[in-house]
Amino acid sequence: MDLMYQLMDLVAKLPELVVILVCPALLLVCGVLFAIFGLKKVYLPVAVGLGGVAFFLTASKDLASSFAYLGLYTVWAILVTLFFLIPPRKRGTSQEEMFETFYRPLDLGEESESIPDETLDEEECSLRLSHTLELLEKLKKSDLSAGDRLEADALSKTLDGFSERELTSSEMRSLNDCLATVLKLTAKYKL
Repeated sequence: MDLMYQLMDLVAKLPELVVILVCPALLLVCGVLFAIFGLKKVYLPVAVGLGGVAFFLTASKDLASSFAYLGLYTVWAILVTLFFLIPPRKRGTSQEEMFETFYRPLDLGEESESIPDETLDEEECSLRLSHTLELLEKLKKSDLSAGDRLEADALSKTLDGFSERELTSSEMRSLNDCLATVLKLTAKYKL
C-alpha cells in the first residue's frame, strides 16, 4: 500500500498539464492507428484502460476534479470513435476485377450474308494463333504501361478461347484483329 501512496506522490509532483494531456493524446494515437488497421474491437478496451489510468493520474492531484475530468475524457473517447466512420482504403483491385470492369468484346460488326460462316483449316489457324501468342508473350515480358498490360491480358483471354480447334471465318477475323493489336503494341515498345 505504501508503494501506491509513493506512486501517487510522484504523480502529484508532475506538471498538471502533463497529467491532463497524456491519456487523451495516447487515446488519439491509438484511435487513429486502430482506424487505419481496422481494429475497431480493440478500441473499447484500450479506451477504458486509458480512462482508468487518466482517472488515477488526476485523482492523485485532486479527487474532486478527477470525476469532471473523467466525464470530459469520455466525451473525447466518443469523438475519437469518429475515425472509424472513415471508409478504409481499398487495397487495390485484382486483375480479374479490372478486366471485368473494362472488358468490351470486339465489335465484329454485322456479319454479311454473302460470306458463309465456315470453318477454316486447323493448320492455318494454329499457325496464326501460335504466332500471335508468341508475340503476346514477348509483350508481357516487357515493361508495359498499365493500360497496355490490361489490353494484353484481354487479348490473352480472347486468344485462349481460340486454341486447339478450327475457327470459323468470324473467329478468324477476330484473331486477325488481335494480331493487329499485338503488332501495334510490339511496334510501340520496339520488340
